[in-house]
Parts: sequence; structure tokens; C-alpha cells
Amino acid sequence: MDLEWQMSSIGDDAGTMLAVDGELSLATCERLMPAASAAVAARRPLVLDLSNCPFIDSTGLNLILQISTDLAGTDGSPTPIAIVIGESAMRQKFSIAGIDRLIPLFDTREQATEWIGTGPSPGESAPMLDTWQRFLLGRLPGAKR
Repeated sequence: MDLEWQMSSIGDDAGTMLAVDGELSLATCERLMPAASAAVAARRPLVLDLSNCPFIDSTGLNLILQISTDLAGTDGSPTPIAIVIGESAMRQKFSIAGIDRLIPLFDTREQATEWIGTGPSPGESAPMLDTWQRFLLGRLPGAKR
């Protein structure tokens, strides 16, 4: 169960690309935590590229929800996040968990970076976690409580 990641800047250092290569699971999520923490701390728009991630379990989904929640912040100015998922079968997991209603999913990096460049419309707030997502976030292994 290998997991590698690469972090790079988008455009003129206006955002961050975090590309994951490998399974995102209970056994591997800890390896992604330093990169995820750095991406959140930078408070720049984030594209999370999972197009080379063939498998994700509930721990991986929880990590993505936590990154999104941390980027939403509490100061009223959420930092945009987008996920590149390609045409992977994993798209269904994001749909079942409701993550696709919280974070936009894209087929390509180009689509995601274009959306990040425009971001949410002025005055548009970050999507709020619904009851089911709050339940998942509180119940999955490694969840912050």
C-alpha cells in the first residue's frame, strides 16, 4: 500500500496542487497529513488531484472532509478547494458520502485550476456540512472532535 504525494504551486503561486499517487486509506493517510496541514496553513486555493488514487476508504474521505472544513475557516472568507477525480469509479463514493455537494469534482486538472482561478462567486459562501456529513466527520477514525 504505497502512497506518494507531490505539492506544487498553481499559476503565479496563487494556489496549491496536491497530487496523490496511490491508495488513500487507514494505512496511508498519516503520510499525507504533513502535506494536507501545509496546504491548509498556506490558506491558498487547493486542488487535490486524486486521478492517480485507485482506492479511498472512509479514513481518506474523512481526511478530505477535514481539509475542506479547515479551509472553510471561521473568518467568513473560505478558501476554495477542488478535487480532480477523473472518470474513476471512486466518484460514486464521493456521491454517496455527499462530498460532491460540498467540494466540486472535476475530470481534469485544467478544469479544477480554471474553477480555482475564478473561485466561488462574490458573496457566495462555502457549502455547509449537512447532518450526514457532520455525523461522518465525527464518527470516522482519526476525526477531530
